Amino acid sequence: MNMVQHIAFGCIDVKKQEAFYRKHLGFKRVRVFNPGPDQFVMLRLGQICMELFGGADKAASGGEQKVGFKHLAFEVGDIEKAVAGLKADGFKVGELIDCSGFIPNMRVCFFKDPEGNVLELMQGYKDDPNVDSIPH
Repeated sequence: MNMVQHIAFGCIDVKKQEAFYRKHLGFKRVRVFNPGPDQFVMLRLGQICMELFGGADKAASGGEQKVGFKHLAFEVGDIEKAVAGLKADGFKVGELIDCSGFIPNMRVCFFKDPEGNVLELMQGYKDDPNVDSIPH
C-alpha cells in the first residue's frame, strides 16, 4: 500500500459540506462523478481525498460512533486563526486543549462540521522518533 487515497462521507447536503471543507479546511475540488442531481464529488487536501455522496436521510446526523468513525483531525499552523474563522461563521468550537504534557507546544480543539461529524484541529503535533522502542 502507498497511502490512504480517500475517505467517503454520506451527506444530507453535498454542496453545503463541500463549501465548508473548502472554506475552512482548504480542500480543493478535483473530480465530479455522475454530474447532475445525483453527483458526488472528490475533494483533495494534500495527499488525501474526501469523497462526498448525497442522499443521506435528512433526519440523520453525523458524529462519533462506538465502533468505526470517531473523529477526523486536521493539522493547522495557527489554531487561533482557524478557530476564529469557524466562530465567525457561527460554528461552536470547543476549548483549546493544551497537550504539552504529551508533546511540547501541542494544542487541539474539537468541533462539528455542518452535518455533525466530529472534527479536530491540531497544532504542534510531532511523531515520536522512539516509538519502536515502546513495548507492544
